[in-house]
Amino acid sequence: MNLKLFLIFILFLFISNKSNAFDIRDVNSAKVVSKASYAVNDTNLIDVESAEILLENIYELNEALKIKEKEIIKNNKNRSQPKFKGAEDIYDDFSESVVFIGNRKNKRIQGVGSGFVINNKGKLQIITNWHVIDGADQLNVWIKPKNMVDESYLISKVESYNAKLIKVNKTKDLAMLEVENLPIRLKPITYGKFNKIRPGQTSFAIGHPEGLLWTFTSGMISQVRPNYNWKYEGSRHAANVIQTQAAINPGNSGGPLFNKNKELIGLNTFTSEGENLNFAIAINDVIDFINEKPKPLKKKKSKYIQKKDKGNTWIKKKKKKKSEKGSIDLSEAIEVDMNKNGTIDGWLVDANNNGIYEKVYADKNEDGVIEIVGIDKNEDNNFEVILFDTNNNGNPDEAEIDEDEDGVTDVIAYDYNEDGEWDKFKNV
Repeated sequence: MNLKLFLIFILFLFISNKSNAFDIRDVNSAKVVSKASYAVNDTNLIDVESAEILLENIYELNEALKIKEKEIIKNNKNRSQPKFKGAEDIYDDFSESVVFIGNRKNKRIQGVGSGFVINNKGKLQIITNWHVIDGADQLNVWIKPKNMVDESYLISKVESYNAKLIKVNKTKDLAMLEVENLPIRLKPITYGKFNKIRPGQTSFAIGHPEGLLWTFTSGMISQVRPNYNWKYEGSRHAANVIQTQAAINPGNSGGPLFNKNKELIGLNTFTSEGENLNFAIAINDVIDFINEKPKPLKKKKSKYIQKKDKGNTWIKKKKKKKSEKGSIDLSEAIEVDMNKNGTIDGWLVDANNNGIYEKVYADKNEDGVIEIVGIDKNEDNNFEVILFDTNNNGNPDEAEIDEDEDGVTDVIAYDYNEDGEWDKFKNV
């Protein structure tokens, strides 16, 4: 078969700079230059071991997604509540007052959560959970963009604010942040009364559960529990809490819980095993914390991060996966100039010399760094997995999976902390 017939499946096309995707299926021409004559850069992305492992688990992964989808549908039915007339006003008035918080360690996101804006003695500040900011050496805050985007786009493409940690109360799992030059349009949240909270009242939550940004949920207050004790692995906590049926999940931590009068009555914090067992730190403890005098902050290395796929459980922090292979020799690869501008930006590999390219490497930015790897393991001229380095730091953090090999992406996988284990999977 003519070489050009093979190349049509692995040629490259530059797309809008506003997108991380570089779909190597959407191509129809490329200029073959020559065989390569040098080794490319040392990068974990070139080690395709993680992508091949992911490929081996495609079918199991998709079945897990289907099962999870059924669970979510079932849980949503169980959690459904009559809509309170005027509830949309709560979201309209205060959704912009809810922020998305990124906990960075060594310049990488190791955890995310929610927070909300308050007016503390004439200054806009942010309240969230201690466990949202624990172990961070940098805290980033995003406010609600004009147009809704997904979590990955928000983190990588939308400008954030740097936040300063002002004080914490670890026992009550509370933290206060300060951000300079927050937009004046942000409306500080108003406070409700603890002694007016009653079981049977309707409550409303805004947050970012499982990365679903600015989600609005409602549910009945089940009980108010004074001096309630709970623990994570490695820490114990106690505070007055509100037990609510308003659905919350990892990512809601630190977000506000409102009453029907659009007043803050709690700070969403944790869940327990079982249906509708969701808990928020009560408003009186939040107000007491706001009024506390800050104590000197002690820096401590965090041993834990929140696990995304098992609700309110905690695991030891994963170690970053390092490639042991280093640079790869592409001296036998075919060099291509994808955009025909005279610069080599792709390498096609046919390891068994059968005329089919089972791996394709791309340098999207033409900066000498591989950012995309396409894998055609069964050599049928369709890429089962395309691996991306979206932030151009040498580590794979996103993958597109073509499960049925029809040339269309079926599942997108995300590795937010770039530790070699995929954190989130999304059906396309």
